[in-house]
Amino acid sequence: MTTIYLDPSKKKEQIVKLSDGSRGVMQAKKEKGGVAYDFEFYSHMHPSFLVTHAPVNGDVETVHSIDGEQQFKFKWN
Repeated sequence: MTTIYLDPSKKKEQIVKLSDGSRGVMQAKKEKGGVAYDFEFYSHMHPSFLVTHAPVNGDVETVHSIDGEQQFKFKWN
């Protein structure tokens, strides 16, 4: 499981750090049902993914990709 460290005060866009030392970006996007959060990573080790709710400290998100299943845990920085 990889941990994504987030700053809860930055709700629209932020650079995120991962527990394996890699980085990425989180961006809020307007969707039909409200706001979704898009996570994209600079390294090809992790798939990009979208969550349809605000990230919650301690929550785990399971992402399915062509490389298999990965789990990401959100943690406040």
